[in-house]
Amino acid sequence: MTETSTVTMTATATTPNGSRHSLPQTPSKVEPTFTAPYGPNVHVSKHPILAHKLSIIRSSSTSPSSFRSSLREITFHLGYEATSTLTTKEIPLTVPSTNHTDHVESTGQKLKDKVALIPILRSGLGMVDSMLDLITNAQVHHIGMYRSKSLMPVQYYNRLPKKCDVDVAYILDPLIATSATIISVAGILKKVSNFNVRVV
Repeated sequence: MTETSTVTMTATATTPNGSRHSLPQTPSKVEPTFTAPYGPNVHVSKHPILAHKLSIIRSSSTSPSSFRSSLREITFHLGYEATSTLTTKEIPLTVPSTNHTDHVESTGQKLKDKVALIPILRSGLGMVDSMLDLITNAQVHHIGMYRSKSLMPVQYYNRLPKKCDVDVAYILDPLIATSATIISVAGILKKVSNFNVRVV
């Protein structure tokens, strides 16, 4: 898989003599788990709230409405961490001064990367709104996939533009399973443009 995107909260490493030590954590960055067999580009969240929410959507007793609301909440938190490596640029702005009447010149930040969301139909549709809450200007392009009798992914719908002028594309799918569909969609995206592909 290409660059993927969830978050890890803790990480440890083993030294040559067998002792273990904690790796430094940077809250503003996504830290790799260093856990086989996933590799350094896969980030797994260890957050207890996410574990709680995941149990809700996995349970056979969960109602459709609870499933949808929990999926939206999970997507928002994972999306927040998945977008932590996006780049920004400085912009001028005015802010209130300490006397609350005047305004002074200052500098702010604005997202520099152009982003596209690629929900895999139909399961990925439930993740779009939460991601749009985070990145309101993101483009949304749909790809429909199903598995054949041989369990191979087959494309049946594609709304990608001929020219996709974005820097980063986030594939949205709540159930990765064997990852064959994800790999297939990533390959489709790479044929359109050479942007970074990440999976939530």
